[in-house]
This record gives sequence, structure tokens and C-alpha cells, in this order.
Amino acid sequence: MTMSAGAPLPFEMRPLGAIGLEIGGLDLRSEMADDVFAALRRTVVEEGLVLFRDQPLEPEAQIALGKRFGPIEQLVVGDEDEEPSMVRISNVDEDGRVRSNDSHFMRLITINEGWHTDSSFREIPASFSVFSCVVAPDEGGDTMWASLQRPFDALDDAIRRRLIGRLGVHDYAAAYRARGNDEGGIIGFDSDPLRHPLVRAHPETGRPGLYLTEHMSEIEGLPKQEGAALCAELLARVTADDNTYRHAWSVGDIAIWDNRSMLHRAQGFDERYPRVMHHVRVAGTEAPIPWQPR
Repeated sequence: MTMSAGAPLPFEMRPLGAIGLEIGGLDLRSEMADDVFAALRRTVVEEGLVLFRDQPLEPEAQIALGKRFGPIEQLVVGDEDEEPSMVRISNVDEDGRVRSNDSHFMRLITINEGWHTDSSFREIPASFSVFSCVVAPDEGGDTMWASLQRPFDALDDAIRRRLIGRLGVHDYAAAYRARGNDEGGIIGFDSDPLRHPLVRAHPETGRPGLYLTEHMSEIEGLPKQEGAALCAELLARVTADDNTYRHAWSVGDIAIWDNRSMLHRAQGFDERYPRVMHHVRVAGTEAPIPWQPR
């Protein structure tokens, strides 16, 4: 399947809710022409989040799809010299038993239950994520997304002036410890705090958006209490019902999102039910770009 200039998109789309699109009529398991992939990639960038249903991918196929978006990030501690690939996020251990929620590993990954954008602990954070459901729990285990761009569009000039030019301090070590995790062994745990612009220009579209997460410890240049209050106010705007989508997973669901414009969070694991997800994270290409009005 190939596209000609000016041709309609080679897949069907419908809104997921307040944000995001579900895509049909495109099989990720089949060979995808370059122009068709370009249309898919453009849709992810423009919408922030796309979802496919009932398309179980083998790990090799999911990695290959991720590589079409860009180089894959290495997410496994101790394997930094190895070829980066897919990460299994699961509450099922090597023997097939469901881990208890108070196990060391499960306590470490509770950091994913805070609103975040992938790899903000890096100087060059992640661009895209490709996430698939391999084993779905009987209940719970949802994932939520929120747009960082739509709320910025709605801010009044006075609030914008408070934000433009400021830096947020992204401190994963503090975020882990705030959840009671004092042992390392997971990506980002030993990272030093990093400063990123609080208002970020998307590197491909130029569109402005907020750049904040629950793992931010402060806003540089503001008293700690004032910065925390401003962060809480902005997060409340970003994660309001009219700016979020919540997904209950089924086996074969695949979500692709743009970390440069979206937040997400996990509901968490219920130790009564196994849940297995596969994550391929695509590296970014540049440090976050501060946005300035023209």
C-alpha cells in the first residue's frame, strides 16, 4: 500500500475521548510503506496519542516499529553497553508467580503511578513510546494520558508571563525516595536533578506546551512553597477530565504516544491479577526547547 501526494490518510480514525485517536484499517503486523508510516507518525505528533486494538505484536515486531520512529533508549540498568530493545513491565516474576505489591521491584515501579513524561531525567528526554498489552488483568491496571499543549493554549496572559523562561527541576531520585524507595536498580534512580523549560516548543511543530511532571521538585527562581503551589495548579489543569483519556487494556492493544506533548500515568498493579506490558521507548533528538512568544 502506497500513497500519492494529496491522498487521504490510509487508515480510519475516531476520537478516543477528550484527547487521542483510535486508528483502524492499518495492520501494524504487516509491512508498512514509508509514506504510510510517515502519515502514522505525523498523526501521532499532531494528536499526541493513538491507539490500536486487537493487534498483538511479537517483541521483534514491536522493536522494529519503534526503530522506525527513531533510535531506542536503553532502559535496563547494567546493560548500558548492550543494544537497547524492549522492556517488560509486569507483576509476574520469572517463575510465573504474581509478585506482591510490597516486593522491592513493585515498590520501585510505583513511580510510574505519578503523572510523568518518559525520561525527563535525561538531558535529552524520550520522544515516542510504543506500549503493548500482553496479559491484561481482570480489572484495574489502566493507563491515563493528558495533553500538555491544550491547557497551555487556554492559559491567560498573566499566568503565561509567570511561566515563560522559567525552568522546572526534574528530580527522579527525590521522586523515588518520596515513595519510600531508597535502593537503586532501576533506570533514573541515580540521576542528578535536571532543569528543563517549563514551557516547551515542540521540535517538529513549534507548538508550545507545558513541560511538567509529578517528579518535578521545584520551579527554579520561585520560593519552594510558591513553586509547589504553582506546579499543583498546573497539574490540576493538565489532568482535568476534559483533557485526559483513561484506557482499560485488552490483550493486543497498542498505544503510541509523543512524550514531548503528553503526560501519562499508570493506575498501578493489583496483586490479585497478572499484568504484562511491553514498552519500547524511542530516544529524543534534542534537549527541550524553551518557547518564546513571537
